Amino acid sequence: MTRVYSDTELIINRLSAELAKFGIPSIVKNEFHSAVMAGFGASPHSVDLYVKASDLEEAKRLIQDLMKEN
Repeated sequence: MTRVYSDTELIINRLSAELAKFGIPSIVKNEFHSAVMAGFGASPHSVDLYVKASDLEEAKRLIQDLMKEN
């Protein structure tokens, strides 16, 4: 798995759902949530989106298109 994007939980969850619509599975790694649960602080932009290396280029293109729409 390769990290394709980092942002807030809200943005990453939306991107993950959109990628799934195109048949690209992803994993969300939420360091912010983990840090808060452990009693530590972290940046709210500590949420990462991972995809398979074979899907990386298509995922980057789709994410770029989605972010332009906003």
